[in-house]
Amino acid sequence: MSLFAEIEKSIERGFRRATERLFGPAQSEDLVVVHRAILREIESQVRVVAHGRRVFPFGRVVVTLIGADEERRTLLQGAFAERLPAGLREMLERSGCEIPRGFTVEVRTGAAGEGAYEIEYFADAPKPAAAPLETARLVVVKGKAGSGEFTLDRPRVNLGRMAELTDSDHRVIRRNDVVFEEGAGEANATVSRRHAHIFVEEGEYRIADDGSEFGTRVFRDGRSIEVPSGDRRGERLRNGDEIYLGRACLRFER
Repeated sequence: MSLFAEIEKSIERGFRRATERLFGPAQSEDLVVVHRAILREIESQVRVVAHGRRVFPFGRVVVTLIGADEERRTLLQGAFAERLPAGLREMLERSGCEIPRGFTVEVRTGAAGEGAYEIEYFADAPKPAAAPLETARLVVVKGKAGSGEFTLDRPRVNLGRMAELTDSDHRVIRRNDVVFEEGAGEANATVSRRHAHIFVEEGEYRIADDGSEFGTRVFRDGRSIEVPSGDRRGERLRNGDEIYLGRACLRFER
């Protein structure tokens, strides 16, 4: 058995235990198959150079997991968002593979694509953010949320109705950072439980719709920009943009 294969089996056992605990054995088996296929495909990109050195030539890897409906995408995000990057880094490092400085793995979900996942490779790691994340914030304009404003101090911020989403066995599969309260008026009722998220890419904030019922729009300079549902790239945000989650509204300030 190759060194990679031994390490892969060790990582897979940990992934299986975690997903069985969170989602049950049946769901876990399906997730393990996808996890194994992704690791093997990324492993195939390792290059052997002079003196037998193993080198992974890409500074950034973006994995998009394909789910036809919102429930499936939520499940995939919960299973892979943290475990896949950690497992991939462990596999490369334990095998003695050299990885670029600042190496990152980003996990996204999408509504359409070929197969169960798509992988994109980029030569360079993401450029450092032009400004600290804490310089941006969201201000509630319409609707009722847990606070009047929210600081964007992390790479990803989830927006939705209810603080936690659970599956049929009452296991948490998503936590919202900006929470519009349940039963707090018409505007709040148009915010989906898993509505959208804001993420940072190359120093820019972007918003992506997570398959919401009433849609996500950005109002800028007198025009409305639709954020396509399931589009992992989303829409870049600019200072002063008004973000509509259904009828609820947030202002982006940076």
